[in-house]
Amino acid sequence: MKHWNETDFKDWLYGLKDEDQHLEECPECRGEKTRLRMVRARITEQPEVSPDLLAAQRRSIYRRLYEPRHNWVALRWALPVAMVLVMVFGLTLQRGRRSASTISDEQLFSDLTAIEQSAEPRAIAPMHKLFEQ
Repeated sequence: MKHWNETDFKDWLYGLKDEDQHLEECPECRGEKTRLRMVRARITEQPEVSPDLLAAQRRSIYRRLYEPRHNWVALRWALPVAMVLVMVFGLTLQRGRRSASTISDEQLFSDLTAIEQSAEPRAIAPMHKLFEQ
């Protein structure tokens, strides 16, 4: 039989593989099995916690429960409220501009007719001023 590799040992640790004859006969694999069991036992053992540490934690929790909190709840809402106010102000201002700049239908049709009848594109007009003397 061949030696167990790292995958075999991982599968064994997680209960996905059973021990076989080779693991009992091979001193090298048996030593690795013993080492892994000791490492696993050391990792999974419960830490020793003193009663004084637990009491200090409990006092700290109670102190934080009954002390006034300074977490700036009001400031947490300040930015969203300010953004909403800015948006409302901007929309109100924009609506006011639209109503002031409305033109009548006759003015619109006369402007369109003037644009249509002009042989020269409107964008060229500013260029004429460059060449005037």
